[in-house]
Amino acid sequence: MAKATTNKTNNDIYIPSVMKAAQQSDFGEVRDVLTLGENVSVPRQLSSKQILVRAYAAAINPVDWKVLNGRLSLVTRYSFPHTPGTDVAGVVVDIGSGVKRLRIGDKVYGDLTIHGGSYAEYVRGDESVFTLKPNNLTMEEAAAIPLACNTSYQALFKKASPPIGPRSKILICGGSTATGLYAIQLAKAVGAYVTATCSQRNFSLMEKLGYTIIQTNIEINNDQNQLHIIDYNEKDFGEELKDKYI
Repeated sequence: MAKATTNKTNNDIYIPSVMKAAQQSDFGEVRDVLTLGENVSVPRQLSSKQILVRAYAAAINPVDWKVLNGRLSLVTRYSFPHTPGTDVAGVVVDIGSGVKRLRIGDKVYGDLTIHGGSYAEYVRGDESVFTLKPNNLTMEEAAAIPLACNTSYQALFKKASPPIGPRSKILICGGSTATGLYAIQLAKAVGAYVTATCSQRNFSLMEKLGYTIIQTNIEINNDQNQLHIIDYNEKDFGEELKDKYI
């Protein structure tokens, strides 16, 4: 923690005026544009619906390095220095006057979207992008969820037409990726018929989620405990499914 004078909230929580945070100086390669700032101002000014979170863990997503190298510069339009990072988990240390759901001391996790800011000791964001952390998850586990899970949720229920529902048939390519793992669980939860592609070496990861792996087409079903997988190294999933998903 950076040493500095502290400020006190109404709940007797001391918050430093400066902190350590990743600082992006421009768009480019990570090694060239990202440094660790030792005396970055803590974002103490909150709007009525914002909260301040003491960060315990943050995740790295593909969008984060795309932000760094400028691939999203047309939509981000940052001023520098900028603190990157989307996913974060931590403890609420201050709240705006209009915050309704969360309280100081709550353990939360959330997705700051492309606005960034999670690679810091203290993170400011709208209450709407945070939720309570489940007790059975560590901070590190919780920080790895928001962006990947939200991506899968939007693909299945917001972008798909019609949205995935009971008895929908869906092929999830890359079932062992972060978004793939969440997509499988979300689709299964609403009763969809799910097939996922995955290499043999990652079958054990699927089994850790509690699924019984099946590989024969005739067994494709919406059983919550079974998962139909095609090893793309061994089979052509297009040929395997052409008479099943029509």
